[in-house]
Amino acid sequence: MTRAKRPRLIARTELRRRWRTMKGNTMQLLAFAFAAVMLLPFSLGGVFGAYLAGGFVAGSETEPLIEWARMAFVYGWIFVVGFGGYRAYAVALRPDNLDGLLTTVSHRDVIGGLVLAELVLWSAFFLTAGSAATVAFAVGAGSLLMIPALLFTLCLVLVTGIPAGFLLALGVRNAGVRSRLLSRLRTLFLVLLGIGYFALIFTNAFTSVLEPIYRVLAPTPIDWFGDLAATGLGIRASPLRAIGAVGFTGVFVAVAVASLYRLSAWLWYADGVHITHEVERSDNGSSRFNGLSRILTQPVFGVVAVDWKRARRSPISLSFALYPLIVLAGPIVTAVQTGDIGTGLPLWILLSGTWVAGSLFALNVLGQEGAALPVTLLSEAPERSLIIGHVLSGALLIAPITIAATVISGLLSPHSIPVVASLGVSALVLSAVSGAIGTGVGVGFPRFEAVSVSRSTKAIVPSAFAFAIYSVTVLVVALPTVIAHSGIAGHALASVIGVNQFVIGLGGTLISAVLACLVGIVSMYIARDRVRNYRLA
Repeated sequence: MTRAKRPRLIARTELRRRWRTMKGNTMQLLAFAFAAVMLLPFSLGGVFGAYLAGGFVAGSETEPLIEWARMAFVYGWIFVVGFGGYRAYAVALRPDNLDGLLTTVSHRDVIGGLVLAELVLWSAFFLTAGSAATVAFAVGAGSLLMIPALLFTLCLVLVTGIPAGFLLALGVRNAGVRSRLLSRLRTLFLVLLGIGYFALIFTNAFTSVLEPIYRVLAPTPIDWFGDLAATGLGIRASPLRAIGAVGFTGVFVAVAVASLYRLSAWLWYADGVHITHEVERSDNGSSRFNGLSRILTQPVFGVVAVDWKRARRSPISLSFALYPLIVLAGPIVTAVQTGDIGTGLPLWILLSGTWVAGSLFALNVLGQEGAALPVTLLSEAPERSLIIGHVLSGALLIAPITIAATVISGLLSPHSIPVVASLGVSALVLSAVSGAIGTGVGVGFPRFEAVSVSRSTKAIVPSAFAFAIYSVTVLVVALPTVIAHSGIAGHALASVIGVNQFVIGLGGTLISAVLACLVGIVSMYIARDRVRNYRLA
């Protein structure tokens, strides 16, 4: 095999491997299909918007248009570099069996194949939605000659942006493998980065963050891509800048290839720093949980301590429990943008906290034991300690947060103080009992095999079917509380019956509490019976 064919073979193999991995993960495949369906209306809207933009350009003065074109391509290049760098860091630079690849081919072939695979994936989107938007814009502007110029410019943005993203990712990873401090703080950096990202979404402050980057890149040849794309549009694009954009691409690619070779060699052949963690020598963790160990029995306390230690050592394995928090995005964004907390936000917090508390540890009682399951089943009365321990693990962690957040948001909302007190009681009962509801569902549909929760991490998480059934059950149980405390439904019921809304809220709290306790007792009975009679095949 010639050397030129090796990167193509690696790229083809990497694409096939990613497709097989996605097909083998039903949840990931469904998430991808859902994202595609959700993005379809935005893509169609983008194509129609491009047509309208073309018509606007055709009927406007030419003076500011070239500046807008340059600005658009600078921001587009930033987008490609940013998301390309993220994908390179999280996915592309971590191929399977990397050590085996490096013993058969050079690092140049490997990095070339990985970059080529990313270019193919990005090109698939640009050749569909990008081409449609380009044609729509050209038709709207009445200048079909700009179609090849605009498509050619998009290709140059990809050819320069994707390698630039890889260079950023390689720089970050090289710093991480050589710095003991950065290795220790990697998790903290990732958490802060995630918090910052969601803060940008909630506050809609992307412009304030990207504007300094734009000011740095605007005087560079990246700004020339706008002139190249506008060739033939008649908006005073500079031919010299357009030619310079092509020349800049050639020089940039040559420098990027040499830099990619060097940085990938430094990363993959590096003898990185090693972090050794001091082993805890406490027999039962009582030195850290003295108060809790005196209240709970030793078997139950052992389950709680193990759950919390697992969560601390591998928090990403609990990432599935964050999905319910997605429902909070809309209400929080609305509250931040309007500066006003409505009557609905406390209800969303109550519902999300209840959802998380029950799913965190109690939704896979058997499967969560992993290799220790045979030993656990041979212990004395394992069903009691397992079920109660997993229920308490989530309740003790999440219930206080749910109660505090619900009460604080309720006090800041138009709810009266008695209604807020009723909401607090609902938060206490539902978040404490939701784990009991999850136990029976979890043992009915357990999952014992590990699945991928990130590119390089596998963990045993609850099955999708169990998570769906549990979610529906929690929604049904919490529905009386939600209706009774709703600013619309609760007020309407109070007006029809002729009582204070606090009475309606208290009634909803009592109904939800009774339902939660009944369902929780039945669920725990089913879980106890299944665990007691469970036999390994």
